[in-house]
Amino acid sequence: MDLLSVASPSTLVYRAQNDDPDAIVIATEELGAVAWQNDGELTALLSSTPTVLLASQIHALLRKRAAAFHIHSILPLDVTSDQLLAAIRATVAGLAVTLERFWQTEVKHAAWNTADGIEATERVVEHLTARETVVLRLMALGLGNKEIASRLDISEHTAKFHVSSILAKLDAASRTEAVTVGMMRGLVAI
Repeated sequence: MDLLSVASPSTLVYRAQNDDPDAIVIATEELGAVAWQNDGELTALLSSTPTVLLASQIHALLRKRAAAFHIHSILPLDVTSDQLLAAIRATVAGLAVTLERFWQTEVKHAAWNTADGIEATERVVEHLTARETVVLRLMALGLGNKEIASRLDISEHTAKFHVSSILAKLDAASRTEAVTVGMMRGLVAI
């Protein structure tokens, strides 16, 4: 494995265009820095190159920001070299990687400071029922409410209710965002 050190997001784009890496590992204290915001080239790069994020504090707000850049593998900065290598391999294979202990320690309705000093409150995702998990997986297949209802032998109204509940529990604005969050939580296979 060859490692290329990079100092800033703009350098990352330039280096990636020249070196064509198989994966990118980003170690940062805060993903919400101004340099990361509204950078289309960086978003395009991270969408097309498997990326692992190493962060000092892992919380729901960081996960949401990382998802906006199509980064689904997030580990602590103090990860072991074996864990990092396994995460890189899994991410290149199309999997989302995180350590279970960080999902268990997040606190519901916790507040974190954003890069510009404004406090933001993020609701941590709630657990889905077994039926909601099945519906989420069917949503990931691109099925609409009518098709979900048919597959599960339930009414279309009940399917719609389940979808609404999933969106609320995952704090998702759309079906696509719900599926993305589901992938990050390991509820939906990639």
